[in-house]
Amino acid sequence: MKSTVLTLILVLSFVSDAGAQKRKTPAAKKKPVSQKSSPPVETSAPRIIGSTVFVETKNGDRISGELLDLKADSIRLRSDNVESTISLDTIAQLAFGDPVDVRPRVTQSQARADFLRDANVMLGQFTALISSLKSGGDYNEYGRQLGEVRRSAERFIAKYSSGDNSSEARVLSLMAGAMTDYTWARTIWTLKFGRSSDGTAIESDSPVLADAVALYPDVRAVAATGEKLSIDKVIGGLWRKAADNIERARSLCAPAR
Repeated sequence: MKSTVLTLILVLSFVSDAGAQKRKTPAAKKKPVSQKSSPPVETSAPRIIGSTVFVETKNGDRISGELLDLKADSIRLRSDNVESTISLDTIAQLAFGDPVDVRPRVTQSQARADFLRDANVMLGQFTALISSLKSGGDYNEYGRQLGEVRRSAERFIAKYSSGDNSSEARVLSLMAGAMTDYTWARTIWTLKFGRSSDGTAIESDSPVLADAVALYPDVRAVAATGEKLSIDKVIGGLWRKAADNIERARSLCAPAR
């Protein structure tokens, strides 16, 4: 932690010094007459904000993303379209750019046995939903399945959300994100009803559609044709995002090797 804070202080000091040097204009009379003046060397301050940062916390979590803000007591970054503020007191190691110097993750907050047992039951329900959607699914059947999974997920999240175990919190976050994606997909599905047969919509047709493609630019890129968005492609993209979250949650719940 001391080395991390010292590194940050040195970087910030360099930025401050570089800015101060640019503001100084040495008087011409101070230059030695006998010396030939050299071309000015332009010193630019390092770009910290907006760069990629890798963080390892004291409890073993590793997070990488875009640095949004740097303060004396915390950093703020964006990872997987989620913004997080991390206190410097909780950071064991921090690196900018290539993460080769970041130590391998050491899990110090292993999820509890009862959490893992319930999580695997919950993951099984998500897996059944994912399998049923491979053939496209029916709107009413999708709604029924989604309702069952949502009720189970809400009970599971409520049961363990008050804990302070970081590994468990990550699993809960991934499952909650998957539920949001699946719920958005069903809401967007309704845009196909009572419309022309082209199966498209524009963002202003639904706040949920606008939020979904804003959060996932890659889904927008696949679904967009001019200003129109293919409803089926947006739904398919959201299903893939949800399945990715569940797969990451499953890897966190896998037995340690």
